[in-house]
Amino acid sequence: MARARRFSIRWKIMSGYLLILICLGASIFAVNGRIVSLQNEIDFVTEHDIAVHDITSEIEKQLLDMETGQRGYVITGDDRYLEPYEKAQANWLTDYDTLHGLVADNPSQQKRLEELRSVIEEWIAESGQPVIAWKKAGNTPQIQQYFQEDPGKKYMDRIRVMIDTFRSTETKLTVDRVANLDERNQDMRSALYLMMFGVAAVAIATAILISRSIQGTISKVIRAINHLASSDGDLSERIEVKSRDEIRDLGDATNRLLDNVQRETEEKTQVAELTTALQGFTDTTALAEMFVRKAAELFRAPYGVVYVLQTVEGEYGLHRMAAYASDGGDGERRRMFKPGEGLVGQCAEENRMLAVDHLPENYVTVRSGLGEAAPRHILIAPASFKGSVTAVVEFASFEPFTASQRQVLRELLSSFAIILNSVGSRMEVERLLQESRVMAEELQVQSEELRTQTEEMQVTNEELEAQYRVSEQKTLELEQASLELQAKAEQVQLASQYKSEFLANMSHELRTPLNSMLLLSQFLAENQNNTLSDEELQYVELIHKAGNDLLALINDVLDLSKVEAGKLEVNYAPFNLTELPDKMEHLFGKMLEDKDVAFKRTIEPGLPEIIQTDGQRLEQIVKNLLSNAVKFTHYGEVTLSLRRAKEDEENHLLPGLDWTTALAISVRDTGIGIPKDKQEHVFEAFRQADGATSRQYGGTGLGLSISRDLAGLLNGCIHLASEEGAGSTFTLYICCLERADTASLEAASALEAEAAALPAPVKPKREASGRTGTIIAGKTVLIVDDDPRNVKALSVALESRGMRVLTAGDGIECLALMDRTPGIDVVLMDIMMPGMDGYEAMTRIRQREEWADLPLIAVTAKAMKNDRDKCIEAGASDYISKPVDLNQLISLLNVWLNEN
Repeated sequence: MARARRFSIRWKIMSGYLLILICLGASIFAVNGRIVSLQNEIDFVTEHDIAVHDITSEIEKQLLDMETGQRGYVITGDDRYLEPYEKAQANWLTDYDTLHGLVADNPSQQKRLEELRSVIEEWIAESGQPVIAWKKAGNTPQIQQYFQEDPGKKYMDRIRVMIDTFRSTETKLTVDRVANLDERNQDMRSALYLMMFGVAAVAIATAILISRSIQGTISKVIRAINHLASSDGDLSERIEVKSRDEIRDLGDATNRLLDNVQRETEEKTQVAELTTALQGFTDTTALAEMFVRKAAELFRAPYGVVYVLQTVEGEYGLHRMAAYASDGGDGERRRMFKPGEGLVGQCAEENRMLAVDHLPENYVTVRSGLGEAAPRHILIAPASFKGSVTAVVEFASFEPFTASQRQVLRELLSSFAIILNSVGSRMEVERLLQESRVMAEELQVQSEELRTQTEEMQVTNEELEAQYRVSEQKTLELEQASLELQAKAEQVQLASQYKSEFLANMSHELRTPLNSMLLLSQFLAENQNNTLSDEELQYVELIHKAGNDLLALINDVLDLSKVEAGKLEVNYAPFNLTELPDKMEHLFGKMLEDKDVAFKRTIEPGLPEIIQTDGQRLEQIVKNLLSNAVKFTHYGEVTLSLRRAKEDEENHLLPGLDWTTALAISVRDTGIGIPKDKQEHVFEAFRQADGATSRQYGGTGLGLSISRDLAGLLNGCIHLASEEGAGSTFTLYICCLERADTASLEAASALEAEAAALPAPVKPKREASGRTGTIIAGKTVLIVDDDPRNVKALSVALESRGMRVLTAGDGIECLALMDRTPGIDVVLMDIMMPGMDGYEAMTRIRQREEWADLPLIAVTAKAMKNDRDKCIEAGASDYISKPVDLNQLISLLNVWLNEN
């Protein structure tokens, strides 16, 4: 391979002939290329220009077909005349796109085509389509008036002129291309003659250059060897040979030999000098400082560190012993690395040299009085003694470390490891000798103390025996107390279970009549028959509002009970913090506007858009705080602000947590304020500032209590600052400003994609009004409920929207009714019913093949945890809780009936 690559003397002669042949071949290739290019242009003129003319004529024919078909249909009324019109209308734009692509190299022609397209579309829109539509509608007077004015003729005349202009321009371009081909043919003949003379000149010049190259190179090599022989052993002299033949090989081999001898001599000298400088040290720190200073100067490294493997203050690892050009800045923070930790630890772990190039700008900085700069290359190497690493050195440089420098460093480290082990052994012997002296003195003192302690222990043993007898009696008493506490704990657990069951049953019993009241009041409020006066509508709205207030109270009591029982779960997930102010303004903006109170919001710059927290609980807390602010503020403003918590706030309110991750959400108002002596009571359940506040403003006093407990679940707290008559500021502090990591976001995206692939129930959108569309009208709905009030309310509401309503009192009656009544489109199923409940009824319905796809919507007052999941597992298509929102129910029916 080496002989094939070099430019030998024989190859020089052969290359001369080869160059002549290459010139001839290049001339033939160039001429052939010109011929091919000329042929391609001829083909382009033949194919492109003919295609342009053909497609132009085709578009003109299609326009004529559309005009003829339109007029024929208008005259005769025969649909057959529309066939050429519709076919031409469907195809002309395709031909136009093809023609537009063919003239892509001519912007002016493309512009003419675009103007032509615009005129054609105007003719179709204003003349073609309207006339046909009038004919189909039998609007003869309009057609006659149109043909009296005949605006379509103006468009067609204009179109023909534009097509003629386009065609004439293309014809002129074709003539120009043919003339250009003739001119290029003449140029090709002239170039052929010029190439022939050029090849002859190259042949003569090649012969002259080859002869001079061979003779000149031999003379230079002879002169260089004679000079080297007379240089008295000077290793810096080199043979300079520019040829690439056998003489060049001889010169290069001699130069490489001189380079190796000179490099090895210098390396041995450097190692010997540095090894000599390291002799005589008795302290490892001084030894490491001398080594790193000399090595840094030798390798021209502006920065260096030595780490020695030892145990310091109980920590075993590579401790930094010495440094060169260290300024103690941020880059010097790590004083110790464990084996395998970082690049330094990894170097010791693998016992091999590591090199890193292209470091970032801020990795390490070298400073002087004139300025500072960042090295871009580091070299980390271990010092080993008998196969075990004793130290690691690290150097940084502005230039890459050469292979020669790395070899010198390996030899230096071998000597440094031996010297370091020797110094360390000497220091260890001295330390052990000193310790033995101290231990001998201490042993003598301890022997005297031991005699004294022996006497004291005899007295202590007697006391311990007495204490042991007392402790046995106390142990028996503690065991008895433990049994009593265990019995009481079981009683408390049983009471908690009874409380949960009581709350669940009370929630169901309260929601069931409340469902009828809200449904009927909402139905009356729609006033579809216009039978209620404005005053009566106000009464109905008051009833509906009172029912919603009662529902909110029930939900607050349930939340409070869950928090107290420790059963309220917190689900952390990525939450969009920037959407929170918009949501709150949407909820409370109208109420504040009605009270002539301004709503302001401030967001500290630099807050992340996404945080990791329970978004539902966070919004619930902010809603409660804003609700209180709106309730007690009659003038001025309510301000919602988001910012990072200050360090002093975090240290005082959230001790032990990183303040850079704490978020502060403040709700400030200019309302009535809270007296100092009442502020500690506002967070208690069912308590307000005083009884007059409850009577004047209403409310149960649960909002702040629940908010405080929810803040605790989110690892946060709520702080109150208020002055009577000047307003209040509630600040929520939570630790959640760390951005959701990539794995969490990818997991959330994967879960969303998986959920989208499953046949999950569709969440219907709430309709803008209470009236249904055309989907549910005429459909049959079966209402299964044991409460006649709910049945009546749902029946009236659905029948008023055109649905056919069937009713059943329990699951057994439901199945019997479905067997004898085909054509049921949807079933609204209550859960808690006597006899057969809703769960069993839905399970049996799903077991029947003919009802497998029938929409089943669970309508229940059970609002405790996992109720929705139980309904879906039993076979429900979807779930809606009581009290039922009528608009939501109608939207749900629309979705499932449309889906089915």
